[in-house]
Amino acid sequence: MLNGARAMSLNSPILSRHSAAVTASFGARAATYELYAEMQRAIAARLAGLLPDATRPRVLELGCGTGLFSRHLVARYSDGSFVLTDAAPAMVAKCRENLAAARASKISFEIMDASRPGGEGRYDVIALSMTLHWLADQTASLERLRQLLAPSGVLIYAALGRASFAEWRAALTDEGLPSGLPAIQPLPGIVAEERLFPDAGALGFLRSMKSVGGLTPRDGYRPLSPGALRRAIRAADAKGGGITWHIVYGRLTATVD
Repeated sequence: MLNGARAMSLNSPILSRHSAAVTASFGARAATYELYAEMQRAIAARLAGLLPDATRPRVLELGCGTGLFSRHLVARYSDGSFVLTDAAPAMVAKCRENLAAARASKISFEIMDASRPGGEGRYDVIALSMTLHWLADQTASLERLRQLLAPSGVLIYAALGRASFAEWRAALTDEGLPSGLPAIQPLPGIVAEERLFPDAGALGFLRSMKSVGGLTPRDGYRPLSPGALRRAIRAADAKGGGITWHIVYGRLTATVD
């Protein structure tokens, strides 16, 4: 049962143009996201293995989406209190719907930009599952979040690693075409990584990205023409294999003042 400890805001945070586009893209797919998110579900399950033992923790999740990782949080800490947030109002509403039967009684939902986290007090656990790579300055965002940790608090994340989509990037380069993929920065605190190949080829990769709202290009990118897109797909598939998803898992503790 949800106690509505903090009312869900009806106002979206002020976002950059790119962040607003990302938010709109994911929000538009809130109703169907979980139909296409098997990989994201598996990543959430692996990330849950990094959750620390805690008694009645105060928990913040950034980029909760439809609640794939939120379910792990409320199952692990049934006596905890939770602030579950996302920049997309439709995702927050869907998360709230999906957690309606959760046993945890202290759950609140907020619309929040993960790059500008707010809230009162310190958190024992902060979590981001496949959210961090969408932020403009990932390292700075992690440092801001660490400042929100209680002295013994732990921050965990799953994010794209720097080897992600190497085959697609190489195909674009070989064809002299620009890439709209976001920049992926080196991240602190990585404790595990894996390489996944969920799609049969380049076209499958692009379709699966689109189905979950993950095709928002970087600022200033001009979409490829249909002919150029077909060239890139052929170039990627000619090398065989799939498109790599490099997933990194990180764990950070509170900074020392």
